[in-house]
Amino acid sequence: MERLGLGFWRAVNRGRTLRWWLRPRGRLARGVRGGACVAGDGGIVAAFDLRQDNPVHWPRDGGLGVASLGPLRLLPPGVGEGLGLGRGDVAEVGRWDPCRMSPGRLRRYRYVADVAGFHIDAAGRAGALARLAANGVVVYLADAAGDDDGGLRGLLGDELFGLMAAEVRGLDAGGRELRSIGMRRAAMREHSSWGRDVAGLPLVSILLATRRPGLLAYALASAGRQTYPKLELALALHGDDADFDAARVEGLIRGLRFPVRVVRVPVASTLGAALNAAVSASGGGLLAKMDDDDCYGPEHIWDLVLARAYSGAGLVGKGVEFVYLAGADRTLHCRSGGGEAYRSSSLAGGTLLVGRGDLARVGGWRDAPRGVDLALVNAALRAGLGVYRTHGAGYVLVRHGRGHTWQECDGRFLAEADRAVPGWAPGLAGMDGAGLPWAAGGC
Repeated sequence: MERLGLGFWRAVNRGRTLRWWLRPRGRLARGVRGGACVAGDGGIVAAFDLRQDNPVHWPRDGGLGVASLGPLRLLPPGVGEGLGLGRGDVAEVGRWDPCRMSPGRLRRYRYVADVAGFHIDAAGRAGALARLAANGVVVYLADAAGDDDGGLRGLLGDELFGLMAAEVRGLDAGGRELRSIGMRRAAMREHSSWGRDVAGLPLVSILLATRRPGLLAYALASAGRQTYPKLELALALHGDDADFDAARVEGLIRGLRFPVRVVRVPVASTLGAALNAAVSASGGGLLAKMDDDDCYGPEHIWDLVLARAYSGAGLVGKGVEFVYLAGADRTLHCRSGGGEAYRSSSLAGGTLLVGRGDLARVGGWRDAPRGVDLALVNAALRAGLGVYRTHGAGYVLVRHGRGHTWQECDGRFLAEADRAVPGWAPGLAGMDGAGLPWAAGGC
């Protein structure tokens, strides 16, 4: 029976337990690739294919409808209490065999606890865990304190190892999802064959059109904090020369680490015309629209480029999941937009990333004063380009009441919010310490 690796499971709904009796000790020399097995080799972590291991179809609620069952029960007999994990956290049954359990199933649980005893060598372990993380699985290294020689840390990298070693049992739903997102980023950048080809990363041109001189410094700072390594900025100054003093503009862009192409657009031109002018001035194969008044985390562009790489979509973006209402001085978390998904029209206009050729295929930005973002999404859907919505972390839509092109009332956001926090709380979106374009409550 053991040689056949027969498994038995019993799963029932909320508040009960999930138990697995799986293959015997010593079978885990392999990693995970879409449910199949990939052999590890010595001290090298094999790269995985981003198109096979990724968080596509990750559910918006992170699977917490079933995660009340607690973590999947993975530790061998006697190990749980020895690591300070009570029976309510990790049961003393079974062994985890990634060849028999798909990442799609594992990511439905609050977290997966892992110890070295599940694996033959550290390289095989690192490869398996990196793949799980890329799929969105929240991994907890229950024996991280025992990595005295730094072997596993060296294989996973400081960022991914640190996330997996951090305490996970007390995280709420939002914290758990942010942990998963952090692991996905690190795993896909460091351990996918696509991410390791740094020289092959595409150049991204940020398209920033503004007609508000008072927001220029804030908007440039948002672009400047991006960590993606191959960037340029196409800045469309939408107004008269007197509105944007040349010396001031030059002073603000001087400190940016990447090239800036400045184009001046007459005040009478539409927003769509300003964006098309920015496109003409840019040189990147990928074009990322950023708005001058929203808040962006440093990994924002990375998130979009990764989403395009693993989804294969021509147009990607984030949903409107985090919103700050300046008038009410509230930060909202709205989960109604759904999780990672294809063919979604619910993308935030300030987060769109599109290929240059794909944009040309649909005729560029519509020559209109507003509604250009939704028009682009709908045009991409009609053209069959592929539209994909990734997670919403790292972006906060700021509603300040001063000249929004998206005419939406604050009451709707309040009505749809799952959580409302007093004041400015960017930590909800994983951006502690981020600033606002206007003082809270000052609009």
